[in-house]
Amino acid sequence: MFRTLVYIFGFIFFVQSNMIAQNILVNEDPGVTSMMQKYIMQSQEKDEIDAWRIQIITTDDRRRMENAEAKFRRMYPSFEILKVHESPYYRVKTGAWENKLDLQVFLQQIKPDFPSAIPVVDKIREESLLRY
Repeated sequence: MFRTLVYIFGFIFFVQSNMIAQNILVNEDPGVTSMMQKYIMQSQEKDEIDAWRIQIITTDDRRRMENAEAKFRRMYPSFEILKVHESPYYRVKTGAWENKLDLQVFLQQIKPDFPSAIPVVDKIREESLLRY
């Protein structure tokens, strides 16, 4: 959906730039101008996509969360960790995969040490995605 809108607005921009190059003046309705400005502002702010993380632990015990986090950091120092506290639960998440299939190999690797680890969908900045 987003890409389709980008293509449509790109086409409109292309047509408008050609019209300007040919000295053609188009009077745009103020509502359209306002809508385009809002769309541009929202698309610049919203550069996150739905992607996958591995939730290592969910617990209401802060010490268990901290222990799981420390253990994971020792075992996998190159992976970033995201800690989330949504009262009363603490969650520790890691990774950023575009599709669930890509995270399965790593999930199976950590399951013996983190048996409660599960895949979860999260809002992730596109440039943060892990590429394999």
